[in-house]
Amino acid sequence: MISPDLLSSASRTHLSSQLGFATSVTESMIETMEQLMGLNLQAAKASLDMTIGSAHQLMGTKDPQDFMHVGSNQLQPHADIVMTYVRHLSSIASGTHRQLARITQEQVTERSREMVSMLDQLGSGAPEGSKNSISLLKAAIDNAASGYSQITKTTQDAIEQLESGISAVSAPPTTTTSKSNGRAKK
Repeated sequence: MISPDLLSSASRTHLSSQLGFATSVTESMIETMEQLMGLNLQAAKASLDMTIGSAHQLMGTKDPQDFMHVGSNQLQPHADIVMTYVRHLSSIASGTHRQLARITQEQVTERSREMVSMLDQLGSGAPEGSKNSISLLKAAIDNAASGYSQITKTTQDAIEQLESGISAVSAPPTTTTSKSNGRAKK
C-alpha cells in the first residue's frame, strides 16, 4: 500500500525537479537568444560597413566597365560574411543542442533513479507476488533511460556530421592555379 507520506514526498520531489528543469531550459534559451542577438548585430554592422565601402568604391568609378569590375569584386566579401554567419549560427545551435541534451539527460537519469527508489520503497511493503511486477517496472524504467541515452547520442552524432558538412562547405576554397607558358604541345 502507498503511504501518504511517500506520495507527498514523491510529489514534492517531482515538482521541485520539474521546476529545476524548467529553470535550466529557460536559462539556456535566454543565453542562446543573447548569442543570436549578438551575432545578428555583428552581421548587420559588418554588412552595413561593407555596403558603405562598396557604395564609395562604386561612386569613384569613371566608366561602366570599371563600375562592373568593382561591383563584381564585391560579391566575394559579401559571400564571406554570409558563410561566417552560417558557421557562427551553426556553432550556437550546436552548443544549445548539447546544453539541452545534457540538461535533459541529467533529468532523465535523476527521474529514473527516483522512480526506482520509489519502487524499492513500494516493494518493501508489497505483497509477496508483486515483487516480479516491481522488477519488471524497474527494468522498463532502465530500458527507457537507456533508449533515451542512445537517441541523444545518435542525434549528437548527426549534428556533428552536419557541422562538419557546414564547415567543409563554408571553408575558403583552396585553388591552385598553374601558369601556362603559352606554348602548345605538339
